[in-house]
Formats: sequence, structure tokens, C-alpha cells
Amino acid sequence: MEQSEEQEVIIPQVPEVPPAIIPDDLKKLARVYILTPDGQEITSKHTWVELCRIQITGDDGEILFEKDSMMVKGRGNSTWYNFPKKPYTLKLRHQADLFGTGKSKHYVLLANWMDRTLLRNVVAFEAARRTSLDWTPSGRFVELYLNGKHQGNYWLGEKVDVEGSKFKADYLFSLDVSDWEETDFTIDYGFRPNSWQPGLPVEVKHPDRDDLEAAEFEKVLSDSRILLDRIGEALEAGTWKGMIDLDSFCDWYIVHELTGNMEPNHPKSCYYHYRDGMLVAGPVWDFDWYTFIPGVKGLKIDHSLFYGNLLQHDEFKARLKLRWAALKPAFTTLGSFVDEQVEIIRFSEAVNHQQWPIGQWINGDENLSFQEAVDRLKLALQERISEVEIGIYSL
Repeated sequence: MEQSEEQEVIIPQVPEVPPAIIPDDLKKLARVYILTPDGQEITSKHTWVELCRIQITGDDGEILFEKDSMMVKGRGNSTWYNFPKKPYTLKLRHQADLFGTGKSKHYVLLANWMDRTLLRNVVAFEAARRTSLDWTPSGRFVELYLNGKHQGNYWLGEKVDVEGSKFKADYLFSLDVSDWEETDFTIDYGFRPNSWQPGLPVEVKHPDRDDLEAAEFEKVLSDSRILLDRIGEALEAGTWKGMIDLDSFCDWYIVHELTGNMEPNHPKSCYYHYRDGMLVAGPVWDFDWYTFIPGVKGLKIDHSLFYGNLLQHDEFKARLKLRWAALKPAFTTLGSFVDEQVEIIRFSEAVNHQQWPIGQWINGDENLSFQEAVDRLKLALQERISEVEIGIYSL
């Protein structure tokens, strides 16, 4: 019998991942240059300045990215209205993959003015990336130049939204009492501990009202409110099983407790999304105010948002303990991540601190040297690992 010819073995080709526009191996921080038409000032967080130009350069001035027709506006609440170093939102005309994490049109420039270390947000984001949360914003520290003037050290990163390859969601909600101008409705469930008023304010971030006709978005708002009120009623009745993604609620809670972030108690900068018939916690956002403070004892999020009800249920408490046991080893090495980031920004931070001294008490490290403030942050992180463990296992 004749032997049959060997069949060719076809090896599936793994698609190449496009390189990041801003590579990881730069020797110094990338520089971001933004030019507005005729040097127009950016004075509003609501109104875009259009037809701006952006250029990003790397080592030796190599141009990494350059585009016209970008839009810029201010962002934030207290950070925009009350502090001298302003944060910004950027909208590109076409999607671009700045960090190798997926294409997007929407990016932010965080000023981190309140943060002596400049590191609080990036350390919290790294902690979240070590959990099961769907998605956490990525970014890079950069030097910002606006209309030719150096603005100091900024974090250029992904904006929280549902776009491209980020994460999937039918709805994305922001729960935030700090900006009533953006609130779409108040749900009946819960209360705001800072004012003891019933209800929680909700802004629907996705679907985006700008992408829909007015009647279509009104339907989105109506459906969203019915959905969230139904989940709230189930939480109060203890019938929430199958309606929330339990691991995401545990991990989101743990990240906020680990960092000592008490913003959920307002609530402020709290994101949740809905997909596959369940409410999912996250992404996380906004850790520059009163986080990583040494001496903070115990668990701090006990009665706010959805946790007042969840922490009364043995199933949630048991799952929380399992998630902490799984995540703790990854948290214990965050100190090394902090040290890596310190070396990336050390020289930039010195110039930034001269240009933008904080000048008021916020996190308690304003009068420390950069290294002293970093050491204090690392001490707080180690303390919180112990405090959170004791607190969770005591539930």
C-alpha cells in the first residue's frame, strides 16, 4: 500500500498587537504639546475648544504622535473649580492606541495637584488591575506643554467609558453627589451619608446622550432608573442573588478599603455597569484625595452605596473573605511597583513641585520631601493591608 503524502500542518497565526504609540522603554517622560487656535484659553469643563493640535514626543524629540482637529475641555469638579493646576479631557478625531491597551478617542490629563507623591491614582489603579475587575484605566506620566508653556507633570490616561476594546456594558453609571449639573436622575434606593437625604444621584455615561436622539436617550434614562430601583429593592429585601456580580462587588470594595478611599461614603466618583443581566462594580476612579493615610483604622465603607445591605448577608461576607485571601499576595508586592514609579517621575516631580506647591492641608504630606511622602504612602499601604484583613475576617 502506498503511503499517503504527509499533510501540511497549519499553525494558526496569532494576530500581531500593534505597538503602543507611547512605548514603555522611554528614557525620559514623553512630552505632550497642545496648541489651541490662536492660543485660546481652556476655561470650561462643558464647552470644547475645537481644532486643537496635539504632538507627543519621546526621547531626543522623536515625534511619536501628531494630529490636528483634537478637542479639549476642562474636567473634574473641585479639581477644576478650586485648584490652580487644571485637569483636562481630550477627544481625538480618530481613535489611537497610546498605551497598547486598545484604541480610543477619549483621554484625560490628570493634574494630581492635591497629591504630593503624584502616585496615589496610579498605585490604586495598579491594585485594581491585580483583581478580577473587568477594566482599569491605563496611562503614562508625561510633561505637558499648553500653547508653548510648560504645565508640569501630568498623567495622560484612558477616560472611563465604554469604547472600543475596553469593556462591554449595556449601561455605565456614575454615582456622584459632587456634580448635580450632570445628574440624570435620583434612584429611590439608599441614602447619602454626608447629607442624610434619601436616594442616590445617577448619571448615565453609556449609552452616550450625544450618540442618540432625545427620545431614545429618554428611554435609556427611564429603563435605567427602573433597573437600578429594582436592584435596590432586591438588595433591601435580600433577594439580590443573580442580580449583581458578586466578585466584582467584593474586589471593588477591597480596592477602596485597601487605599483608604472614603469617597463611596458621599458617594463620589463611583462607577458601576450593567451587562448580561447583572450589575457589575467598577471601573475604579479618583484616589488623589485623602487616601494612603497612615493610622487609618478599621473598615471605612460600611453603610454607603450598596454595601449597607450586602454586609448584612453571610454569603457576601463569606465571598469577601475568600476574595481577600486570593488577592492579598498580589497587594503585598505593591511597594515594589511604587518604587518603580518613583524612579520614573523623580526628576519631573522636582520641577512640578516647584511650579505647583500645594499650599494647603489635604493628605497631610504637603510639607514633606518627595521621598518622605512616598515612604509615608508605602507605610500606609502596609498598614491598610493589616487593617483590611483584620476587618474583613471580623465581619
